[in-house]
This record gives sequence, C-alpha cells and structure tokens, in this order.
Amino acid sequence: MDRRLLIRLLAKQELTIILPLVQVLNPDVLPDLLAQRLEDMMGQGYQCVAAFLDDDCVGVAGIWQGTRFWCGRYLDVDNVVVDPAYRSSGIGRQLMDWVEQYARQQGCEIMVLDAYVTNHSARRFYERMGYQVLGHHFVKSL
Repeated sequence: MDRRLLIRLLAKQELTIILPLVQVLNPDVLPDLLAQRLEDMMGQGYQCVAAFLDDDCVGVAGIWQGTRFWCGRYLDVDNVVVDPAYRSSGIGRQLMDWVEQYARQQGCEIMVLDAYVTNHSARRFYERMGYQVLGHHFVKSL
C-alpha cells in the first residue's frame, strides 16, 4: 500500500460517509434504516473514527464513552469495519491502535466491544489485539 493512511475522528456533519462500510457489516439492515439509526445514535453521544487512503474512507470504528460500576470509565467500540479490498493490510490494527490511544487520552480505564459469534476472523483479530472474552452479551428481542 503506497498511499498515505490518515486516521481521525469524524466531525458530526461527516458521519454519513460511514454508512457504506457499516452496511458491509450489517447487510440485512436496509440503508435507510441504517441512516435513521445513525441519526438517533448521534444524539446519544456516538462518535466515529475513520481511516482514509487519500480521500477514500477505507475503515471505520464507532465509539461511545460511558461509566459503569464494575469498570469505571470505558470506551465502547462499535462496528469496526475495514473495506474488504483493504483487509489484512494493517488498517484494522492501526485504526484500533488510534482508538486505544484516544481512549487513554479520554481517561478511560478499559475498552469494550462486541463481535458476532459467527464472525470468527473478528474474534481472532481482537484476541491478537489483546482483548479477552470476559462474559456474555445477552440479547432479548422485544
């Protein structure tokens, strides 16, 4: 890869550029619904970090900050996606390293994330990045 990689926090007005990559990870959610959910999430403190090669957005990682009794201040990483054409090129690692540095600057004590149980490559990636499975994320449809 001879193009220069730039990783940065997106401004609120830029967030819609992430939707094509988020669609890759959520193919069963209609694009209009993803856009509506993004709008809702922005009002709840959602932010997103993006990786750019020149002007092309090739990776994203959503982030939320919060505090919980069990862990204190944390950064929740949500929908980490690298464009399939650029996977295994180190972009995901650089993106997550940037997010970790940001979490440290924000005074977070831990980072948390979820990965679909069927996404085995994501699990291997996160384990290589030093994440460990601590519990189960339970879901109940309403």
